Amino acid sequence: MYCISVSHKKAPVTVRERFAFTREEKVGLLKKLGECPEISGAVVLCTCNRSEFYVSGSKKAIACLQDAVAEFKQVCLEDLLQYLNLYSGDQAAAHIFKVCCGLDSMVLGEDEILGQVKDAYQLTLEEKAGDYEIHTVFQKAITCAKKIKTDTNLSKTPVSVGTLVANEVFHFEGEDGPLSVKKVMIIGITGKMGGIIAKNILSKPGIEVYGTVRSHNAELELEWKSSRIHLIDYSDRYQYMDEADIIVSATSGPHYTIVEAKLRPALKQQKKRLFIDVAVPIDIDPQIRKISGVELFDIDFFEQLSKTNNQQKRKELGAAQEIMEEELDECLKELMFHPCFQKMGEWKEMFRQVPLETILYRIRDHVTSEELRVIIGTLNQIGDWIKE
Repeated sequence: MYCISVSHKKAPVTVRERFAFTREEKVGLLKKLGECPEISGAVVLCTCNRSEFYVSGSKKAIACLQDAVAEFKQVCLEDLLQYLNLYSGDQAAAHIFKVCCGLDSMVLGEDEILGQVKDAYQLTLEEKAGDYEIHTVFQKAITCAKKIKTDTNLSKTPVSVGTLVANEVFHFEGEDGPLSVKKVMIIGITGKMGGIIAKNILSKPGIEVYGTVRSHNAELELEWKSSRIHLIDYSDRYQYMDEADIIVSATSGPHYTIVEAKLRPALKQQKKRLFIDVAVPIDIDPQIRKISGVELFDIDFFEQLSKTNNQQKRKELGAAQEIMEEELDECLKELMFHPCFQKMGEWKEMFRQVPLETILYRIRDHVTSEELRVIIGTLNQIGDWIKE
């Protein structure tokens, strides 16, 4: 099996964008690769951080793959090669295991990639573009990723600020216990961090988001929409804070978005409120901590939490890698053993015609001492197994 990868490791985003594939384009490329006599199976995997193309077949399959991708995207092959990572044989199988298990991601252990790999493989199934090697490697990589997700906490230990903020929102409770609906204000929702936080917290029901914009006519600059997002003018933000349970500020401006002198008279209801400031420099006046019922978390809190979680994630990484190595070894053994079925009859006839002693001497004269040690050890184990 072979793989060419255009990913965050080597290619800037402007290059990765050139190799983004729509579903129709993926189908077209799979059909094109299927027409190449050197290729017997193919998978096209595209995410925001990578475009990867897997093929199985003869030694010429990798050249066919490179030519096909370059032609499909109308780029010069020489320009393409400088951004590629190439994998072949066991390396290609090991790579898709790492990718599928989240061990090759920008955020270590993120499990969104598992769904993306499953979708890519499903398209190969639908287009009947796979062969034994492709099916075996991808099925076992997906199974391995599920096992790591179940048996370790690697993907359950968030480290990104956006995810950590969302978790604080999810865990927040009012003074009388869980809230039926949490009202969250995000100051700076159209910014990068504000958008990430909004997307994360809207992944669960029971949350209404009020996002500030500089004009009533401003449009939310996100790839997704939600009926649970309500845009309000930035200048009216204090009017909505009395109803809000959680207020998040994530702007890049040089001035405070919330000051104690204006916040105190705006809060009419006596209730528990959480303020989250993820801006650098800070957005929220630290003096608001003096107001009854107010709790404030700043960026230092989340950076320390991220550091602690990273340490925990590194511990889980060892367990995940051990699982992956075991599952990958089983996969490689299955691939290696598969051709033996076609040779069973030939080998049986050979062993009937040639004495065992002759075969053993032949082996001794054509392998290294380490290989001979493994062969003899295996024969001894077989002997013990037969005796039992």
